[in-house]
Amino acid sequence: MHPVNFYFYRHFSTNLTQRLCPLAQSHASILRKLKDLRPLRQIHAQIITSGFTHDTFRSNSLMNLYVFCGLLGDAKQIFYQIPCKNVVSWTILISGLVKNDCFIEAIEVFREMMVGDFKPNAVTISSVIPAFANLGLIRIGKSVHCFWVRGGFEGNLFVETALVDMYSKFGCMDVARQLFEGMSERNVVSWNAIVSGYSDNGFSEEAIQHFNLMQRKGLAVDFFTVMSLIPASLSVGCLQVGTGIHGFVVRTGYENDKHVKTALMDIYVSHNCVDEAYRVFSEMPVKDVAAWTLMLAGFSSGRHWDRAIKHFNEMLGMRNLKLDSIALTSILSSCSNSGALQQGRRVHALAIKTYFENNIFVGSAVIDMYANCGNLEDAKRFFNGMGEKDVVCWNAMIAGNGVNGYGTDAIDLFMQMKGSGLDPDESTFVSVLHACSHAGIVYEGLQIFYRMLKSSHVIPNLQHYACVIDILGRAGQLDVACSFINNMPFQPDFDVYNTLLGACRIHRNIKLGHEISQKIFEMEPNDAGCYVLLSNMYALAGNWEGVKMARASLRSKRLKKDPGFSSIEINQEIYTFMAGEKDHPQYFKIEGMLKFLILKIQKAGYVPNTDILLQDVSDDMKKDILYHHSKKMAIAFGLMRTKPRTVIRITKNLRTCDDCHSASKFISKVFRRVLLIKDANRFHVFQDGVCSCRDYW
Repeated sequence: MHPVNFYFYRHFSTNLTQRLCPLAQSHASILRKLKDLRPLRQIHAQIITSGFTHDTFRSNSLMNLYVFCGLLGDAKQIFYQIPCKNVVSWTILISGLVKNDCFIEAIEVFREMMVGDFKPNAVTISSVIPAFANLGLIRIGKSVHCFWVRGGFEGNLFVETALVDMYSKFGCMDVARQLFEGMSERNVVSWNAIVSGYSDNGFSEEAIQHFNLMQRKGLAVDFFTVMSLIPASLSVGCLQVGTGIHGFVVRTGYENDKHVKTALMDIYVSHNCVDEAYRVFSEMPVKDVAAWTLMLAGFSSGRHWDRAIKHFNEMLGMRNLKLDSIALTSILSSCSNSGALQQGRRVHALAIKTYFENNIFVGSAVIDMYANCGNLEDAKRFFNGMGEKDVVCWNAMIAGNGVNGYGTDAIDLFMQMKGSGLDPDESTFVSVLHACSHAGIVYEGLQIFYRMLKSSHVIPNLQHYACVIDILGRAGQLDVACSFINNMPFQPDFDVYNTLLGACRIHRNIKLGHEISQKIFEMEPNDAGCYVLLSNMYALAGNWEGVKMARASLRSKRLKKDPGFSSIEINQEIYTFMAGEKDHPQYFKIEGMLKFLILKIQKAGYVPNTDILLQDVSDDMKKDILYHHSKKMAIAFGLMRTKPRTVIRITKNLRTCDDCHSASKFISKVFRRVLLIKDANRFHVFQDGVCSCRDYW
């Protein structure tokens, strides 16, 4: 608020009785200077005691100031006491209501104005149009536009700008563009309206083109231009555009605004450039919960789970920073993906303490966390205790049963959900079909899919078809799976063929696997994982020429598969191991435990499967590589740091390799430990030398 000259006000008050003649000018002069509430109340009282409450001019000035201070109640009270309202009176109230997001009330006041035979002017029309735009009232908005045109009014910059913004919010960009191009005069607000319209409606290239044109015309950008431009760069999906906009923001001096910085963080987070996002975050002098939560989501989505948990702990230490449901959902997602059960329990307790436990989004994240940490009993207990369950909660519980290998329970939940009156959505069917594939439930899975085909509200997509192919492929029905693909209403994509290739590996169908791999390489010639899968399939069948061919292709294209890493949580701290990592602080202790572990399981019958390795090195080197797979290192560390009989929980980013799967069986038997391993596909519970997947993964 601007400071008020109280000496001038006091001087005016003491000489009030001597100035009754020029009082109107004095009131007007003072009201124009007032920007603060206390002197406003004082001058309002002075007007009342002076007997000028029925003066329209003074009342309009008072209304305008009360609107400026956000006191709509006072403004409305003055408005309804004016005996002779004019267009300005109506316009001030309508404008105030719209600026305070009271859109419905603003439209009602506008209707009363029209019924009362008051003719709105350009300011009235430009003030009420945003109400139609924000409520999506297309027909009424168009009617007011027609009223303006039929009235024969000349083009007005403010009205035309408001109309461009309105049609943009309606998604009618062709109309907005025509209006914009037909404007005889445009200012920065007009350009912002068209740029934000294109940006908000997904026309990112057009938004950037108009921004460039705006610059060429020499218009100075403002905060709203920048905030419209950043979402456009996100939609383009090109990091180079985003960094260019970041540079522009710095040059124009808007880099210190917290909203701009948060939007810039969003650019880097969306491109998984977590370090760049954190650099912007660190530069913010004052960080609100939105910035903290966005950074947390960035760590989580970028698989920097240990950093996510550390960041969340820092959030908890901040004063005057209240957690919201988005922050809790993000950290629960990190705990879920990293298998951090102890941290997840702590966050669950925090959700209860902050009264977010009954939030649907937090609740579904709690279910997902427990299920993905292999603690299905706690997931069920929480799910059954929920007062209100939406589709997302049911989906989380169905998916949790599926990933833990309880396909029959997942189907039962699916039927219970339908019986509760909730309609399954696309994700529900994906979850239950995945559960059927992992549990080897063929007949029921196909029945669910064909029921979905008959359903009117869910249309199967490629993801659902890939699930059915997985069900058939895992069951060895490769011919049926091929026929199913040929009769799909869609063109098969990478995921569909990759699913079938995985089934070919399981059932060692080299001929079909080779045919499918060629189709995959046409779609994704640089996908290293497919070459690895094909080579492993050849190796399992003893086709060493095929192995050499796959290796040669991998080398010639200079491709590398994603590095494997495994995480284990001990005492609420996550430890992550990379395959072949030798710079870990406790490497020598882990190495000693690894040698002891390998020696023990070899005596029990373990033989390293060197056939799965693509490297052209000696057998001894291959064995050393296998021994230092991330999963084995995490298991060795877990054996070192936990008490006997403690369950060892590990999360792995890739599919468990055949050698680690075999070694885990022996480790569970020799060391009498339960190993709960979550890989990219499912959970494996190793106990007494047997895996819960029944070697079906």
